[in-house]
Amino acid sequence: MTYPEYRADLQRIHASEVYGTAVFSTAARLTWSSDRKRKWRVLQALEEAMLARYLDHMQRSGQPVKAPTGWALKGYVEGAALGLMPWPLAMRLLRDGTQPFLACFGRLKAHAQGDDVRFFTAVYAHERAIEAYARAELAGKVDSLKAVEGLLARWEAHGPSGGGRAE
Repeated sequence: MTYPEYRADLQRIHASEVYGTAVFSTAARLTWSSDRKRKWRVLQALEEAMLARYLDHMQRSGQPVKAPTGWALKGYVEGAALGLMPWPLAMRLLRDGTQPFLACFGRLKAHAQGDDVRFFTAVYAHERAIEAYARAELAGKVDSLKAVEGLLARWEAHGPSGGGRAE
């Protein structure tokens, strides 16, 4: 794949998953609500699964992996804030926070070819699932984790390198 932002966009996946894992694990540790703690943990599991898929993709495609600098620390700080702030505000920030990642992951998906299509579709789908979760929480839906849990279940059934639908 070749387009001007490709390398930076690819690195952004790594940064996003390290960041997201730190955000959600910290928010889960600090929230008082057991229901919210469970929800943060499901989001953390999605980020961890996407990180595993990313690292698998990079290894299979023979591309170098560079650890993202500062993203875990940023995630810990922002996760602490999300875990302690009022829930509607946290969900608005989470929803809005997906937008830059969706733009980046959308570019990767749009430029993907051949074997890369499934992987970049999954990258995009995982961020969409987080956005869908935040929107559902804001709307008061009881099945707010449906998109996230469905994606995790498909990934678990097919392993880190794919199989099955990506979205």
